Amino acid sequence: MKSVKIFLVTFLCVISCRKEQKQEQERLFSMKGEGSSEIKNVKDNFTEGKIDIEVYFPGNRLNEVLNKVDPSQGNIEQQIEKYTAELSAEQAEKIQKGVNSDLMLTMQILFAPMLNNEIFVRGNQVTAKCDGLVYHLENTLNGSNETGMVFVQSQSNKGNQVTFNYDKDFFVENQLQTRVNPEVYDRKLTGETEEIAGYKCNIAVYTLKNVTPMAIGKLEVWTSEHMPKSLNYIHPYYLEEENGIMKIAIYQGMQSDMPMMIYEFKKVTPISVSDSDMKIRQSQPVYEGKSDMEVIGSRLMDIMFGN
Repeated sequence: MKSVKIFLVTFLCVISCRKEQKQEQERLFSMKGEGSSEIKNVKDNFTEGKIDIEVYFPGNRLNEVLNKVDPSQGNIEQQIEKYTAELSAEQAEKIQKGVNSDLMLTMQILFAPMLNNEIFVRGNQVTAKCDGLVYHLENTLNGSNETGMVFVQSQSNKGNQVTFNYDKDFFVENQLQTRVNPEVYDRKLTGETEEIAGYKCNIAVYTLKNVTPMAIGKLEVWTSEHMPKSLNYIHPYYLEEENGIMKIAIYQGMQSDMPMMIYEFKKVTPISVSDSDMKIRQSQPVYEGKSDMEVIGSRLMDIMFGN
């Protein structure tokens, strides 16, 4: 129990301020192409419906804890403490070592929208509603004029929230997403295709040109011509792809074989989307991304690292 408590202190401090690797690799290979059991007509573009997304960390047993956490059930830290207590001392110590030794992985766990993540699409309009360990986020975008609105709320202090409007220029300088700068990465199409959630995707690999501290070494990106490009503006990673991105694999090193994190469309459901699905919450005042970035940045930092 001592190591369990040590892990909890370590992990909960980070919040405040699958199997072993070989088995996980086998699972990943077996999941290739896995998604909706009903294959979509490849001639049909996805123009309206709901997308369910999974974010996971291959080879890291912390998934077993985080997959049980439900933001709708109250205090997230208490839930993590509860489910971590169910682990053996050996399992908890192994997770603790991973968190302590890998700052980049820790930051991904802290900021990834991994607890709940769904996207609603209606024509050129896209709305994402998701939960990370420390925040709840709602983001709606009008792809026709590339403008949108974001609502972000602290998980631990529901009164700590911010809402702001943005336009296409916002993605060049903002810190809400991780922008993959095409000038520092080499992009290469693999020539391979893979089915994600019933849609055929092309695969591209982004590799860092030069070793840079704390930079992502490599990304694999799956895109489909049948997915709207507007989806790309609400993913946690912003890449300048011409087609809609359906899966992103993040590798810490340029030569890494095992992805550190995977963001993937698990289910794409063509259904009628309601106005309430597309609507996001708003706090007051509503700031402007163009003129109020200093205030917005301060509020976001307070939500992510404050309370």
